[in-house]
Amino acid sequence: MSKSPDLIPLTSLDQSRENPMIWDGEEAAQGVFLDTGSDSDPLALLGTPTLRLPAQPRLPIDFKPGPLLREKLESLRRVTRQAADGDEQVPAIALEDLDADSLQALREMLGEGEVSGELSLDDVHYQLKESVLTGIWLLEGSDGSLQLEAGPVPAVVSRAAASLRSAPVQLPPGAPGIMNGLAVLAEINEHAAAWHPGIPDNRILNFTLMPMSEEDQQLLITTLGRAELVLDSGGFGNCRVMATTVRHVWAVQYVNAMGNTILDTIEIGRIPDAAVAARQDFEDSAERLDEILEAYL
Repeated sequence: MSKSPDLIPLTSLDQSRENPMIWDGEEAAQGVFLDTGSDSDPLALLGTPTLRLPAQPRLPIDFKPGPLLREKLESLRRVTRQAADGDEQVPAIALEDLDADSLQALREMLGEGEVSGELSLDDVHYQLKESVLTGIWLLEGSDGSLQLEAGPVPAVVSRAAASLRSAPVQLPPGAPGIMNGLAVLAEINEHAAAWHPGIPDNRILNFTLMPMSEEDQQLLITTLGRAELVLDSGGFGNCRVMATTVRHVWAVQYVNAMGNTILDTIEIGRIPDAAVAARQDFEDSAERLDEILEAYL
């Protein structure tokens, strides 16, 4: 009896490539406002997919906070509970008076969450990092300021967003190669000028399925610009929220673990939800904070 051929022919693996997970010429991430840089590779945007378990305090079990650190922690407990109860204007907690050991202990207790960002406002550059307790933020300024905040986003983010120029913006004339750019800008103008806090949902323009030429993309970038306000949210993928120079207009891009843009949008309205802590997040954070502080206080 003759041997039947394999239904699925066996093939040998290509051993010539340094990394079998990356193909030569693999398509890099694309997007209207995405700037990967010349040294980016398709996997370097995110590294490996990140699954973060809640961080545990790494301080010695017999650690005892000093009086000033204890005071800061109790204040944090109070403002977090206020945020969980719906208070939208809780005070920030200044940390400049903490000594280096106490500040390091505080960082260890709170850990690092999935949202970070940076912005500039009034000649001060700020870096912000969410703790593992969603909605609790550590904010550091180039002027030496250092503080904790409990809120959907740090107050300085909202102030920076409100300081941007208002719509409508002047539309440029048409040019060769432009297909949908002027129509998109007209729609952005209309919705950004009319938006107010009473509107429940952001207006979302999805570029992923919209034909956009290179001239269209450059037109949007040139007209809307990029503000010094960027928020990054990690997790199973990566979401980057970039403020344009026009108030209420945000470029929001979602990138998968392979470094490819899977959703490329403009959101018109409030700060996009991808970087904002929700009300139920504060309730969970208040409970987890109680558990952490119970071990040390």
